[in-house]
Amino acid sequence: MVNRFSGIAIRSLACALPKQSVSLEQFQNRFQPEKIERFREIVGIEKLHIASEGMRTSDLAVAAANLIFDDRAIARDEIDVLLFISQTPDAIAPATSALLQKRLGLPSHLLALDINQGCAGFLTGMQTAAHLLASPAIRNILILGGDTLTRLVNSDDPATAMLFGDAGFAAIIGRDSTSSEWLLTSGIESSTAITIPHQSSFTMSGTEVFNFSITKVPEQILQLMRTAKLTPSSLDYLLLHQANAFILRQIARMCHLQESKVPCRIAPYGNTSVASLPLLLCELYSEGIRGNKRVIFSAFGVGLTWISTALTFNFDSCHAPILLETPTQ
Repeated sequence: MVNRFSGIAIRSLACALPKQSVSLEQFQNRFQPEKIERFREIVGIEKLHIASEGMRTSDLAVAAANLIFDDRAIARDEIDVLLFISQTPDAIAPATSALLQKRLGLPSHLLALDINQGCAGFLTGMQTAAHLLASPAIRNILILGGDTLTRLVNSDDPATAMLFGDAGFAAIIGRDSTSSEWLLTSGIESSTAITIPHQSSFTMSGTEVFNFSITKVPEQILQLMRTAKLTPSSLDYLLLHQANAFILRQIARMCHLQESKVPCRIAPYGNTSVASLPLLLCELYSEGIRGNKRVIFSAFGVGLTWISTALTFNFDSCHAPILLETPTQ
């Protein structure tokens, strides 16, 4: 089912990365050079940003949020809902969103919620915000998110140790009478193919995730293109969760799109989970893409869940990614 929403837009978007990074060559003390080179060729990663000791997921999200508020485009007292989306919250309790309300100086009356979601999390936040904005009492929704998965991967597992990087993001979604219609569709296929057990490390069934990614995701995108009356020539970009370069190429082929319309920017960051799609948007902005573009966002991952959205996105709402050296107070 495709849901339609009108009169809303992403008003501002920012991302933050830990300044500390590691290249794939630095894994040579753990993995054979041939395995590292094969991984680089298939997955497309060159380096990962790693949260320093003491840096929390919320620190990255706060740095991104402060960048938005410092622009003064939207005041802190105009925020009515705060959503924090992460698989790596600061603690089990209290909710990280509740702590971020005070830390960011936001109104005490706002609704603050944590959402446990991974790679499809940014679009889950967009979908939740779209439904909440149906209430006339809600003006703007601040979505914060990110992950510090590098602390949870098995350091002896090359499939995950060299795959995930850390990052955070902030986005404000609010009313905009001039914006285009949003078309949103989602799916879930209950699976433990991607799992973070209590007090254990991240595990992933690569084969199951790959097969899911190149079947369910293209089917959903093609359905959405038909509903939105978009063709490969009329669509400016298909913007995907940056899972790995090979998967992105396969999805582009199955959706009959030139690879230039399906940008891959996984090389300098790795797979940054929930922050992956916001980081891609901010990176494209930093490369000079401006103005309104007809796009489809699509993200997929833990659950297994997949969500796609067709909209006209204004790249002028983005900020270039920033590097965070120490935690933000």
